Amino acid sequence: MKKCPFKVGDDILYKPSFEGLGQSVMTDLRELKPGKQYKVVQIVDDFYVVIEGFESSPGGGLYWTEFEKIKGH
Repeated sequence: MKKCPFKVGDDILYKPSFEGLGQSVMTDLRELKPGKQYKVVQIVDDFYVVIEGFESSPGGGLYWTEFEKIKGH
């Protein structure tokens, strides 16, 4: 699997897969809005992204493929 291409401080868009959206509904992450911009505050184990405002969510972040880098950033 490809490691996370983002770095701390990057602005990214939440673009969840159908499966990822379903998993987030069961946690505090259900408040994430598809298409909304978020800031990366931590990368966990090279594959998971923790975003600003959701640092204490269970599971140690979301898989990086649920996000897309904002072009020009």
